[in-house]
Amino acid sequence: MDTYYKSLQIYVSLFAKKVKSSDEFIDQITNLEHPFFGAARDVAREILSKTENWKWLADRIDDFAAEVEKDVAKKVQKWKMRAILSTGKMPLCDPQSTIKWLFERMVNEYKNLFNQNRKNFLDIKRADKLVRLQALNKMDVAA
Repeated sequence: MDTYYKSLQIYVSLFAKKVKSSDEFIDQITNLEHPFFGAARDVAREILSKTENWKWLADRIDDFAAEVEKDVAKKVQKWKMRAILSTGKMPLCDPQSTIKWLFERMVNEYKNLFNQNRKNFLDIKRADKLVRLQALNKMDVAA
């Protein structure tokens, strides 16, 4: 993700100014109410919308964000431990590097939802079909 993304740079700077260390920031984002997650949606939308194969996901981030956010809030402490033990990729040197990595990781987590090789793979065509069927069932009940 070497391309310049405006929202990524802005959010990294803002969040880095509010914390003294990477550790502090990581501990904060175990809380799903942390503003990081809303910002991550914005960053993901911008990055994904500039990639032809992922534009469709940029438009549907809100449909899948809650699931990804819950997963990341659980994983972040594990990522921190791996970084401390030097077996992971998360940089713990300075808050800016860590926060940038976390935003980029969120984008990858959104993409991974649709990777057939992942255990939590979502089949978007099947999911959309189920949503349509549920909507039709609700319309039949209401009628």
